[in-house]
Amino acid sequence: MTLAVLVISIFMFLGKIAGFIKEVLIAKYWGVSGGVDAFKVVYNSIVFLVYSKIEKLLRPTYLPIFVKYREAGEEGEGWRFASIVATLSFVVMSAITAACLVFAPVIIRLGWPEMGSADQKLAVSLLRISGGAMLMLVMSVMTELTLHAYKRFTAPALADAMMKLTLMLAIGGLIGFGIYPADEPRGIKAAAIGVLAGGTLRLLLQIPALWGKLRGFVPSLRISHPQVLRMLSLMPPVIVGIVFSSARTYFDSRFSTYAGEGVYTALDFGRKVSDMVILIMPLAVSLVVYPYLSEWAARDDRKRLADSLVAMTRAMAFIFVPIAVGLMLLALPAVQFVYQDAQGAFTYDDAVLVRRGVVAYAAGIPFFAVEGSINKWYFALSDTATPNYVGAAMAVLHILIGYIGVYRLRRNVGVLALALTVSKGLKVALLYGLLRGRIGEIDSRAVYLFAAKLVISTAVMAVVIVAVGPQFSSLLVDAGRLQRLIYITLCGSIGAVAYGITAAILRIEELSEVAGYVKSKLRRSK
Repeated sequence: MTLAVLVISIFMFLGKIAGFIKEVLIAKYWGVSGGVDAFKVVYNSIVFLVYSKIEKLLRPTYLPIFVKYREAGEEGEGWRFASIVATLSFVVMSAITAACLVFAPVIIRLGWPEMGSADQKLAVSLLRISGGAMLMLVMSVMTELTLHAYKRFTAPALADAMMKLTLMLAIGGLIGFGIYPADEPRGIKAAAIGVLAGGTLRLLLQIPALWGKLRGFVPSLRISHPQVLRMLSLMPPVIVGIVFSSARTYFDSRFSTYAGEGVYTALDFGRKVSDMVILIMPLAVSLVVYPYLSEWAARDDRKRLADSLVAMTRAMAFIFVPIAVGLMLLALPAVQFVYQDAQGAFTYDDAVLVRRGVVAYAAGIPFFAVEGSINKWYFALSDTATPNYVGAAMAVLHILIGYIGVYRLRRNVGVLALALTVSKGLKVALLYGLLRGRIGEIDSRAVYLFAAKLVISTAVMAVVIVAVGPQFSSLLVDAGRLQRLIYITLCGSIGAVAYGITAAILRIEELSEVAGYVKSKLRRSK
């Protein structure tokens, strides 16, 4: 499991670098503008939204059933089940994609009426260019989940990294070679082409890894298959969760476009900065642990389910609580490092606006880091209802916070970002509480003691960062990216050392385990 997490993390890191460069290019060429709003509405609220929600529908309902077939030695029957699901997915997604392409003007006009007419027209073009990626991306989910059921993680991770790299190269290449003009809003069409090309590549790169198994694939729409019916019976709660989480994403874009031009882009830029530190290891852990959890649940091994939950949570908290606090304290230079360029369209005022989102999102990083994994414990237990109904209720809370903040308090980026942190934090807390009676016994005293030590260590780190920051402030005078990186590295490294020393003094087990592992490896290498 650790090796698989490492492999996935490496490819995810490469993908994050490509995504980082993509955001830098967008900020450089178009800044915080209505044209970028149009692209992010199409990509985040239509193309990626459809793909990610279908993935969330298939992962908890398809993978555990396929794993059970493999555990029972009935691989042939498992592939008949997989063939039906894949064929059904292709038919449904073909219809959805065709509808988006044909009715693009209606979708944009009704969905985002606050956008200016020029931005709406641009959004229609972007949707018609990139809409086909929805079909490719969803079919790539089928190959990904099937490979994960075989505990093969490299090909899907590589394909996802290449998708992000393709999007980056499309922007840089099409703009760099003058095919699209960087100084006009329509130049953002380069990104839409990258979305389509990247989605297609994500599917094609995974097929060779399944080639030896595809002889068992026979297209079929026999929905009456018993396990297909079983899968469909697990879907209603997931659909409820998808509908409400999609509503959350939609209303974020709706509230943002109402709040003013560029607000949605600033909100998305802020989320990208916070996501840079959480979408590698936590996602890798949630992907790798899922097939194992499904096996343990099938064996009713409650002790292993409990022990692995505690270990996962402590590891994530030990890593991401201090990262969250550090990012909150260094939010402005971090935003400027990522987006602001002396010759670019992204300004200091834009950086201040984006910082509001970063600070609010950063507060939720520990919750975001464990959310994907805690859901898998429920899915492995064939419970799709609890996490999705809780998630739906919290999505309503999110929308209410956003509405009150934008329409009543006249706030924008900060309150919309805070809505996600508050709602996700409550969701995670509720899911942990509701899971306690369904797995083995947990040593609560040890958990509370660990939490107290973690708070003390993080507080020491925060004090040190605040104290040393002014000592290096000269680096931020007329700073470029290199100076900002040096400032962040110096402050962050000194804070990390203070955190590590305090954790060692308090004897936090996660630190001593890592140190012991490194020492053992060094002894073996001698």
